[in-house]
Amino acid sequence: MTLSHRPGLVGLVALLLAGGLAVSAHAEWTKGIEAYKKGDWATAAKEFEEVTQTNPDYAAGFYYLGLCQRSLGNISPALASLQKAVELAPTDGSFKIGLGYTQMQANRAQDAYTTLKAVDIASLDAKLRSTYAQLFAQAASRTDRAAEAIPIVTNQLRADPNNAALHQALGGAYSANGEDDKAYASFKRAAELSPKDDAIARSVITSGIAAARRAGGAQKDQLYTEAGRFAEQLATSKPTFEHKLLAGEAWLGAGEYQKALGWFDQAKAAQPQNALVHFYRAQCNTSLNKLDDAINDLQAALNIGATGKLRSQIYNQMGYVYDKKADYDKAVNAYREAGNPSKVAEMQGKSAAKAQNTQADQEYQRRLAALEMQIKELEAIGEVDEANELRKQLEQLKRSVPE
Repeated sequence: MTLSHRPGLVGLVALLLAGGLAVSAHAEWTKGIEAYKKGDWATAAKEFEEVTQTNPDYAAGFYYLGLCQRSLGNISPALASLQKAVELAPTDGSFKIGLGYTQMQANRAQDAYTTLKAVDIASLDAKLRSTYAQLFAQAASRTDRAAEAIPIVTNQLRADPNNAALHQALGGAYSANGEDDKAYASFKRAAELSPKDDAIARSVITSGIAAARRAGGAQKDQLYTEAGRFAEQLATSKPTFEHKLLAGEAWLGAGEYQKALGWFDQAKAAQPQNALVHFYRAQCNTSLNKLDDAINDLQAALNIGATGKLRSQIYNQMGYVYDKKADYDKAVNAYREAGNPSKVAEMQGKSAAKAQNTQADQEYQRRLAALEMQIKELEAIGEVDEANELRKQLEQLKRSVPE
């Protein structure tokens, strides 16, 4: 029997569990649907494979087959099956959503964007529109087209305002578009709607930190502090290395260096060979004026084997610390390793000035010692007036040098 398909009746995985096409005359189809609803992907795939062999023009058979293959982790066959479904029923938006989702899963964001861009959201069943908006936002953001997704998700939120995943998708699009403050607001709303979602919580924190870096004054402090409190709650409830590191980063930005150091200490205990943790600890200790501790942290990070950008950041920080310690020669070496020629030149200038100041100070001390010796010699032979005159010169010389 040749199967017919009415476009729009087949939805995404989440919706398929609630229904599906009823083709009771076809045993394989019925068995496939039953197995699919039970999550028995292997059995369902076998039945739908038979459906597609006996009904090669039936799009829904390929669609279900593709979903089963995807659930089994067979991404390449799933892509082929879903692509076939779209070719057989090009006006069915739900098939394109299924294909786009699988393309994203296969790291083919450009293909997913092309597939989903062709879908008219207004033509979709209302139950699919939020899913489509989320998926399109991900594909657009991954292909540097986040601006296209923002109005689509924003419009869908008017119809579905309490959908945490939609707010999360909007936050991701804003973030990809460089609008960190709006991303933060969207992620915060998503977290209010889904407070137990760790991924959303992490997005709140990272977007808050990103927004704080772009802000200034009181707003900067407020954003860092909010991110710090949020991160601290997450790290306390779910004390993973990543969460502890995020808490430290947020409090470091907020200028709460002792708090930040406490979280970085916990992160270090979890991963003692993580160079980034040592670098962050060094930043805290520098701000707390624990310069020797900062140098030790930076050296530990280098000993671990920091590379690339982090290595440059470590050496720049080391140069800064040695500058604060007035050890300009070591600062020169650190900045040279960081590839920072302007700071190398600045430290070389400070080193030369320090050498000149040292020489001038030595000459000054020599003159003081000579006058004091002369005064003692004159007093020893009774030349009090001359000794007093030299003492006046000595006091005048001391006053001539600022403290």
